[in-house]
Amino acid sequence: MGDDHMKKMRALHARTGLSVFAVLLSCTGLSLATATPAAAYAGQCNAQVTKKRPAASGGTYAAVLPAHGSNIDCYLNPGAEGSAVKALQQNLNRCYGRSLDVDGIFGDNTKNALMYAQGQEKIGKDGMYGKESRTHLKWRWYENRNLWYCGRL
Repeated sequence: MGDDHMKKMRALHARTGLSVFAVLLSCTGLSLATATPAAAYAGQCNAQVTKKRPAASGGTYAAVLPAHGSNIDCYLNPGAEGSAVKALQQNLNRCYGRSLDVDGIFGDNTKNALMYAQGQEKIGKDGMYGKESRTHLKWRWYENRNLWYCGRL
């Protein structure tokens, strides 16, 4: 084989190697892209916030939601404790007919109640609270003690 043929073969191998590297790099990028949604959360819910909307009576309806600080883009898993869990438990009791102790402990009963609510809303029944649950679950919107309804955000 001549020198020209050898140079062409080396150039072809180099281009092939670069192409394979580019494909591998893009695959790595895809796997990193699928791993980033969890990073979109502010953190584990550790507080509760009140969201408000106008009521037909001229007053205001309010719903209490789990939050991380003041950010509702948070998550809760079994083992979590605190006021955010209490907000979730209260809503599961009011809007899904559960009878949880509102103790702020995300144990088996809270997980099962959340899975029940997730099933009612036809979303993944994983027993973990995050954006999908927050968006699709019904929340107790109240104007006063006697005037409230369950509805989505």
